[in-house]
This record gives sequence, C-alpha cells and structure tokens, in this order.
Amino acid sequence: MKLDVSDALSHPGQEYHFSGTQAIADQEITGDIVRLDECLVDGCFMADEDGNIAVKGKLRTVAHAPCANCLEEAQAEVMNDFDEVFQRNGDPEDDEIFAYEGHEVSLDKLVMSYAVMALPIRFLCREDCPGFEYRDPDAVPAEPGIQYPFAGLQQLLENIEEV
Repeated sequence: MKLDVSDALSHPGQEYHFSGTQAIADQEITGDIVRLDECLVDGCFMADEDGNIAVKGKLRTVAHAPCANCLEEAQAEVMNDFDEVFQRNGDPEDDEIFAYEGHEVSLDKLVMSYAVMALPIRFLCREDCPGFEYRDPDAVPAEPGIQYPFAGLQQLLENIEEV
C-alpha cells in the first residue's frame, strides 16, 4: 500500500486520511509458518516542515498457524495501532527507521512489522485444546505401517515398574 504524499508536502501540518488493504507475505516465526489474511489499514498522515511524514492509524487482519497443542490449524484476530514517522531520504536499509523518497510512502514494512508484533505468543485451535491424545503403544495402529516413536520408552517404563 502506497500513500501519495504530494499534497501533504505542499501543505505541512494538514492531516490526510487513508484507508486500504495490504497483503503480507507468510512469516516464519519460531519455526512455524504464520499466514496472514489481507490486512485492513485505516489512518491519517501529515507532513512536517522538513518533509518527514507522520503516519498513525490501525490495522486488522487474521493470522493462521498450527495450534501449539495439537498442530491443527488455529487462527487469531490481529489488531494493532501504529504511530510512526517516515524520514525523507532516510536509509531504506536501516531497520530502525521508516524512510521514503519522492512523493510516495510505502506502508509495506510498517504494516508487516505491526502485524507481527501483535501476533499471539501461542496459537490455539480452541482454549481447551487437550493436545495430542495419548495412544497405547501396544494398541493396533489404525493404519498399517504407523510407528509410534516413543513406544520403546513406554516398554522401558513398564519393565522398570515390574522390578
């Protein structure tokens, strides 16, 4: 999403409203892929005398990731407020600032950053998710060829209890 700031640069201090959507690429976070729906972004911006652009507003989207307990798909609504200043002719490679050149301000980096900051620490498919169901290692697998990696540990535990 790009903002045309030509009018704002010509009229410093005047506020301009904007609204739109921004796609966010899938993000790898702590080994899980988090997919974000298109983000709704609403806000306003204004220029100062030095040509810096102050942008503030809200974003809202839905994030999808594996449940922390059972690995089924989980989703969470993501909302966050933002209030940042884009520096004119700043270094676009500097991760500490938002920069722009010319008469357009790209909100890509801002929206992605603020959406990721608002993600939950853990995704759950439901609050009372029990996680994986315990399976008896001696039970017949539902499908032939399924192996239970901890079956050997269960047998060791049973052998210790017999002693």
